[in-house]
Amino acid sequence: MPELSVKPARPAGSRERERRAEALRLQRCDKRAQKMAAAGELAYLRAQLRLAGRLTARLAAMRDVSDMVGLVVDELHDTFAFYLAAIQRLDEDGVLRLVAGRGPLAEVMTEFLLVEQPVSQGVNGRVARTGATALVHDTREDGDYIARDPQTDPRSELSVAIVVDGRVWGVLNIEAVEPGAFREADAVLVETIVASLGCAVHRAELIDDLESAFTTTLAALTSTVEAKDDYTSAHGEDVAGLAERVAARMGLTGAEVRDVRYAAMLHDIGKIAVPSEILLKPGPLSDEEWVIMRSHAAVGGDLVSRIDAFAHLAPAVRASHERWDGAGYPDGLAGEQIPLAARIIAACDTYDAIVTDRPYRPARTPRQACDELARVAGTQLDERAVAALGLELAEG
Repeated sequence: MPELSVKPARPAGSRERERRAEALRLQRCDKRAQKMAAAGELAYLRAQLRLAGRLTARLAAMRDVSDMVGLVVDELHDTFAFYLAAIQRLDEDGVLRLVAGRGPLAEVMTEFLLVEQPVSQGVNGRVARTGATALVHDTREDGDYIARDPQTDPRSELSVAIVVDGRVWGVLNIEAVEPGAFREADAVLVETIVASLGCAVHRAELIDDLESAFTTTLAALTSTVEAKDDYTSAHGEDVAGLAERVAARMGLTGAEVRDVRYAAMLHDIGKIAVPSEILLKPGPLSDEEWVIMRSHAAVGGDLVSRIDAFAHLAPAVRASHERWDGAGYPDGLAGEQIPLAARIIAACDTYDAIVTDRPYRPARTPRQACDELARVAGTQLDERAVAALGLELAEG
């Protein structure tokens, strides 16, 4: 695609011209493209409306921007068989960079062309600079169009700016092999899709900002424990990362995986109420000291429950030291009475504790730790959580 070349003046080489000619042949033979070209205006409009509604609904449920842009170009190409459907992101250095592309020309583009374009050049550059939609009926008559191979260049182009929170985030571009392929109705369709995409990207950015503030707050909370016990802080972060991966391996949703991570970060927060002489004791604890030490789970759950943003994590924090057989603390929960997040945290917590040096004993090897987890699976720990942890350690 000429819009993505950082060296637009360089003509296509012989091999590229061959590939572009092949892409053009495939496009003209595509039965979906032929069907859409032969469709009546009403049928075409219905297809547009169905696509716009479907994309709007699906984008509203998504959080990952790369998944969003991939969905948009996939749906555009799968529905209308465009020669090219592409999305470029405008980066801070003033360069448009391809983030998603579909269609015969997209394959040639990625094989032969640099997928970057200075915003000062091309039709897409003009759209990114001005924010105005470009409906190009014949690329040979547009002074900004960057020609690469007159025999195989697309003849029609439609480019629309993707606006996120008042700024141009990128450009959605579709191209066709014949002149006059796009109409005002196509521009309305793409502008509608772009509006939904811009809102979805903005929502994702806001969520990322919120989660960043959330994790910063968590770090501040856990630092109060770190001041008493350096091990607890490092241990909490290690357990959180491992628990997050295990939760994903067990098939939890994205939101559930994040909650497991956050609860793991907080699972030892109650140790702030444990005296340092007990927390840092180099030898075994007495029965009385164990009572105090074990109180940290209930204290942590209570602390977390008092913070509105974290309150939903309190049950997992409180139950993170329960046992599958009911012999844990503070409530003696057993089996699936224990929240799944807490069961995952318990398995990861146990593993990390075994492979970490403590004042009263040296670390053991990962193999030894896995053997110990296998031994207590079904009594102390949830067998499913232990199995998922074992796979993560073996394959992760």
